Amino acid sequence: MNTVNHDTMQTTIANIEQIKQLNSAIIYKIIEQYAPISRVKTAKISRLAPASVTKITRQLIENGLIAEVELQASTGGRRAISLAPNSDAVNVIAIKLGQKLLSIAHYNLSGIKLMSKQITIPKIETSAFLIDFLIAEIAKFMTQPPLINEKISAISITLSGLVDPKKGIVVYTPTYPLDDYSLVNKIESTFNIPTFIGNHTRCLALAENYFGATKNTQDSVLISVHHGVGSGVIIENKELLGKSCNIGEIGHIQTNPAGKRCHCGNIGCLETEVSDLVIYDKVKEAINAGSDCVLNVNTMNIDDIYLAAASGDKLCYTITQQAAHYLGKNIAILVNLLSPEKIVITGKILQAGEVLFSTIADCIKQQTLPNFHDQLIVTSTELKPDLTIAAFALIKQAIYEGDLLQRIKV
Repeated sequence: MNTVNHDTMQTTIANIEQIKQLNSAIIYKIIEQYAPISRVKTAKISRLAPASVTKITRQLIENGLIAEVELQASTGGRRAISLAPNSDAVNVIAIKLGQKLLSIAHYNLSGIKLMSKQITIPKIETSAFLIDFLIAEIAKFMTQPPLINEKISAISITLSGLVDPKKGIVVYTPTYPLDDYSLVNKIESTFNIPTFIGNHTRCLALAENYFGATKNTQDSVLISVHHGVGSGVIIENKELLGKSCNIGEIGHIQTNPAGKRCHCGNIGCLETEVSDLVIYDKVKEAINAGSDCVLNVNTMNIDDIYLAAASGDKLCYTITQQAAHYLGKNIAILVNLLSPEKIVITGKILQAGEVLFSTIADCIKQQTLPNFHDQLIVTSTELKPDLTIAAFALIKQAIYEGDLLQRIKV
């Protein structure tokens, strides 16, 4: 008597569905990259059977994700029909939940921002208050022209802290009381729209890989200096997350054992020595203690400090260089561990210019293997200042990996 192993059958079905999902993503990405392109050429590039390409493209057309466009020039037989993404018809909402600002933007799938809004976040005391505020602002945004009559295909949210994007859970954020909060489930159940969340810096690394300085680079690390220090790692053009989904917490490597206590509870984390606020406070404290500086302590901001450092002001230069040294030592650790092709820096600290890059370069040269640093490029971001581009990149990732591709119907 034959028996059926239901677990094995379910696993096989799941694997088949995953393969279909990945093949659909491959086809869509090729069409997006080479459009207008025929089905024949798509099959050659993808190395999938022509029948499979026909079936997949038919489904993508039915769902409104691609369209047939002008006929290609004839080579003697019947002229091939070209395919192209129908990106303008797909509307998504990208959100950055910041320390003080909630940034919401409407994009189409080609990356064109069609509308955006920033709202000051009120004082938050409970998770319920924050979620009610977030949901109300999303709903309000969706009822504005030109979105009021449009179908929204996806929502994405980025924030600082530890995030499990696979489970849709905020594990921990230093800014809000959202520990172990199922944010994706809450948003999806409210709006019935596929929703994605991610750590802002790691999603920014994705954005850099899709649209910026690492677009043609397989392995890279993005370092963001802001109110803290974060990093995002891209290996073979994919975000490196690991089982915990939180690889890249460079800001919590101990840098100064005799330093200050970090908000995470440890002593001397990189974030206690390198951040916009830390550098500002160090300059302010030094000026108040009598140090000479070109800046007025009552009117200066962090931009002034970095520009003064670039211009050679001794105090600002020294404090910024010290921060760059701490940063460079930790970047060197990442270089030895990962051997990336590029290191990309983002944040206001870029205004410090040569003092930042020369100090980091010295640390890397002194503390990494020659084979790792000889061809390494350390550069600045190529992304324009945009608080929601990281969240939009999260949606592109969901498209390229096939998850969202199966759930969109225009």
